[in-house]
Amino acid sequence: MNKFIYISLCSLVFLFTSCEKWLTIQPNNEIEKTKLYETEDGFWQATNGIYYYLYHIYDPSVSATEYRYSVDVWEDLICLWTVSSTSSSAQWNKHMYKNSNVENDMEIIFLNLYNLIAHCNTILQYVDNVDFLPSTSYNIIKGEALALRAYFHFDLMRLWGPIPTNIDENYTYLPYVTQVSKSSSEYNTYEDYMSFLLEDLNEAERLLKMSDPIVNYSCDELNTGSMFGDYNRTEFYYRQNRMNYYGACALHARVALWMNDQQTAVSYADSIINATNADGSLKFTLGTASDVSEETQTNTNTLHTEHLFSIYYSYYNWQESWSTIQDNKHYFQWSKISSLFNGDENDFRFGTLCYQPDDSQQAYGTSRKYMCYDDLWVPLARLSEMYFIVMECGSLDRANELYNQFCASRGCQYTELTAENRQSIVLQEYYKEFIAEGQIFFANKRLAIQNPLWVEDDMREEQYVLPIPERESNLQ
Repeated sequence: MNKFIYISLCSLVFLFTSCEKWLTIQPNNEIEKTKLYETEDGFWQATNGIYYYLYHIYDPSVSATEYRYSVDVWEDLICLWTVSSTSSSAQWNKHMYKNSNVENDMEIIFLNLYNLIAHCNTILQYVDNVDFLPSTSYNIIKGEALALRAYFHFDLMRLWGPIPTNIDENYTYLPYVTQVSKSSSEYNTYEDYMSFLLEDLNEAERLLKMSDPIVNYSCDELNTGSMFGDYNRTEFYYRQNRMNYYGACALHARVALWMNDQQTAVSYADSIINATNADGSLKFTLGTASDVSEETQTNTNTLHTEHLFSIYYSYYNWQESWSTIQDNKHYFQWSKISSLFNGDENDFRFGTLCYQPDDSQQAYGTSRKYMCYDDLWVPLARLSEMYFIVMECGSLDRANELYNQFCASRGCQYTELTAENRQSIVLQEYYKEFIAEGQIFFANKRLAIQNPLWVEDDMREEQYVLPIPERESNLQ
């Protein structure tokens, strides 16, 4: 049965349309949109527009908005938070995908990711049809758009695609959309879809490697905001907060691991771990307890030195965004987190990043990661994930070398990795490391874990694979 996804031209302001229109996005003002791409500033405005909506979709807040996504849903899938039994989150906990509230959430997520892809495609349509862009701007604008298009497509596949160990080679799972068109895009097989995704990544890496300032300058230099050399735009700085060269490489490592291409995954992960600055210092370093603070005005609790790709909020009212804590949202049972860490308070991920409010009566706790008003960085790819890839798939000698380094950074007990224990140890580290970051569900899905920690259901294909939203599946 052929299925189609309908995506037409994005509007200038790239409004997220209502579900009534489903996946048909109408051009509000084609003349203004064309004018946007008549100047270099216009291209940068369009590129920055992707990040504006990306901030909304991957926001760690729990407010029920049209942008609902990220921490709220991903962590509900692995039952991290304590939730009201009458909430839609409780239905996500039970993987009740036919529940009307869950269906509505899925429709929003599905549509918004394809909207972001459409915006990337609009930029890519115009960027090769102008001759006024300086080479640096051209390479970075096109490289970011390609890598972001791959990033959004991969999240769609991680949610709606099959468990990687159970792929039907003839089934058409999702469309990999590369054109801005009013005509339909046919759904692709898994092999074709992932092939298109890797093509985007390879080209993005080639372009970004030529021109991305983060290749030749340190993060500290770029994060001062002081302009130097030929880099005369703010978009050339704070590269960790944009899809930079190393962010694209991290995505490639993540994708290769998902596809069980362990050699490629380890190669990309190790290249990031070993990346150096001009003075020979490591470009990215593991965070330590000294990075974590109880201070909420400005903090680095998401471990900035590890960020390969993150989103930035100049102001983030965590108290307002987390107001539903009063209803136990973004609270976890302290006993299950304490059990996960075996009560090891020397591990700062437990001893400092997890805490119990005074009124919790010792029953509940929450995370300090996003408790920040100014300059909050929300990680979408971190160095620790690259360590885990090598620990899981690399040679045992290299895996133990990195695990020893990792444990020293976290203040936790090192256990020698063996062929028999390393997968279970690495999976446990995913739980400890990525609380409130939305990566735990995907680690379990990739490994087809049938009895994940904290989840009451047996997890099989029907729990791990979200059904295509009904309104989309009806457009056949």
